[in-house]
Amino acid sequence: MSYIKKLVVDNFQSHEHTEVEFGPGLNVIVGPSDHGKSALVRALRWLFYNEPRGTGFIRVGAQLCRVRVVMDDGTVVTRLRTTSGKNQYLLQKPGEEEVVFEGFGSEVPAEVIKTTGVRKILVDEHSKAELNLGGQLDGPFLLAENGAVRAKVIGQLGGVHLLDWAQRSVNTELRRLRDEENRIGERLENLVEALRAYEHLPVLQDRIERCADLLRQAEEKERAIGELLALRREWEENSAALAETERTLSELAGCEEAEERVRYLEGIGRKYREMTALLQEMRLVENRLKQAEQVITGSGRVPAAEDLLVKAADLYKEWSELSQTSGELARVTALLNRIALIAGRTGELGVGEARLSGAEEVLRTLTSCREVLREWREHEKAYRGVCLAAERYQKEIEQQLKAFRDLLMELGRCPVCLGELDREAIKRVLDEYR
Repeated sequence: MSYIKKLVVDNFQSHEHTEVEFGPGLNVIVGPSDHGKSALVRALRWLFYNEPRGTGFIRVGAQLCRVRVVMDDGTVVTRLRTTSGKNQYLLQKPGEEEVVFEGFGSEVPAEVIKTTGVRKILVDEHSKAELNLGGQLDGPFLLAENGAVRAKVIGQLGGVHLLDWAQRSVNTELRRLRDEENRIGERLENLVEALRAYEHLPVLQDRIERCADLLRQAEEKERAIGELLALRREWEENSAALAETERTLSELAGCEEAEERVRYLEGIGRKYREMTALLQEMRLVENRLKQAEQVITGSGRVPAAEDLLVKAADLYKEWSELSQTSGELARVTALLNRIALIAGRTGELGVGEARLSGAEEVLRTLTSCREVLREWREHEKAYRGVCLAAERYQKEIEQQLKAFRDLLMELGRCPVCLGELDREAIKRVLDEYR
């Protein structure tokens, strides 16, 4: 246990400069009254407890007040105060540099307390006990205190204060936990009450799922409608091609009759060639008749002329027949010209047959397209019903989301995590449902 070996007081109350050396054991300071004995105790109180405060204890006329103690191990503790405002503790341990403490306020630096071992004992939160120093008129230790203080001090000496501290801590913790329990209970009741406003959410979730199914069906119907529209365009193109083919077939409706006429005209052509040969013979006969007339005229031989006349009559008859044949030949020529015209118009008969074959294929495609169009109309009718239902459910969802938003704005907190909600957070929540 360390003790004070020397006390040096400078300009503290009535002491200008005083040095007191102490020995081991009990030391007694004696002297006349009002000669500074109590001032030495007050100087030690100022050093150990930082009391009194202020500068009223500085000796009149002095600028600096200093109290220094030297411990038995050579450690020097100095308390210093000047009228100009300097306020310090100085700690000098053997073999170490001096440490200066400033800005400690009304407390004593912990290093100084650790070095001197002198401190006030905390009896309770309202009172402290001084075990090392007493006042001039103080009674014996603890006898002047009330019973509660004496019991607390004795309890601290026996360690009972630890039990008191533990009991106070437990009671404080119990009160805190009870308060926390009450707050949590109230908060739980509020949450249960708030959750009642969300009892309709499962129903809303089912509606949302049904709407999602309807939207998927609508998308599938929309894709089917797109395919049907493509088939409809193809059907319209095929219908146009079929109409063109039918028009071509109507133009070629007289092909069989034209073939019969061609065969007939070919026979007439053969007759025409025969008539042409007969016409040449007839012209040859006419030339011979002219020669015969010249001979008859020159010879005057009647019998020969009669014979020639008989021959001429026969030739005339043949000539009449040839003249009639020539008329028919002219008609045949006109008919051949018409045949040539018809043959020119029927030159694309092979193309018409190819178009006819394509028209049959188009007709089959047209029949299939008509069936697809019928199915498309049925799908379109179902799609319109789905769209109306989806629109109705969408309006209902918007109404429920609006009510949900108003409720969140009123609560101001998330019903799940209990975190605070602002307008932006509520908007993000509603966007998730949308």
